[in-house]
Amino acid sequence: MYDCTVQMYNSPTAPVNGRRKSDNDRRLLLLDSTLRLIADGGPDAVSHRAVADHAGVSLGSTTYWFASRQEMMREALEHFALEEIESLRERLSGVLGKRLSRRALVDQFTGHLVAQLGEDRWRAAAQYALLAEAARDPEVARVCREWTAAWDAALTEVFESLGSRSPEFEARMFLAMLDGLLVNELATPTENVENEVIRPTLEAWFARVPVPKTRPKETK
Repeated sequence: MYDCTVQMYNSPTAPVNGRRKSDNDRRLLLLDSTLRLIADGGPDAVSHRAVADHAGVSLGSTTYWFASRQEMMREALEHFALEEIESLRERLSGVLGKRLSRRALVDQFTGHLVAQLGEDRWRAAAQYALLAEAARDPEVARVCREWTAAWDAALTEVFESLGSRSPEFEARMFLAMLDGLLVNELATPTENVENEVIRPTLEAWFARVPVPKTRPKETK
């Protein structure tokens, strides 16, 4: 479900305003390259040499920043998650704090999921591969908990706006459903995923959310 905009560099040594990119830019480039390798080949594809080759930098650049491949993967997830948390409310700005109709909510989340399975598909693949690492790495698990907590908070606000009797419970269940849907579509894609899977699933979900008998008028 999680997504973030990660800047990729076409040339890792290109000058910026007459200067070479800063050390931090180089580190972010390496993290982005780590994510791309994980998306394409899973965690086993990550090594100091592979990341250096993908980024177009010397091997010394990766060993300077990261003592081990596990550290690279852990920091790549943290980079990914922090970007996601920072952009979460911006990406859900059309939903949060508003009493939207179910149709509007379906439209908002459909657009988000379609992007994750389209232009951002590689990022979705990388994120779920990294999330699986949480079962083996306590530090990765810590980052995942922070990430999930941020999503739970935002989605709780969505279900509060609907007047749900149990917004926190609905948020947790909804996030689990979205993750399951995305993982399934990454593994076995549906050709017309928006109209055959995503939209009808979201319509069915929001139609069953229990709400009070009286509530303020919804925004279309």
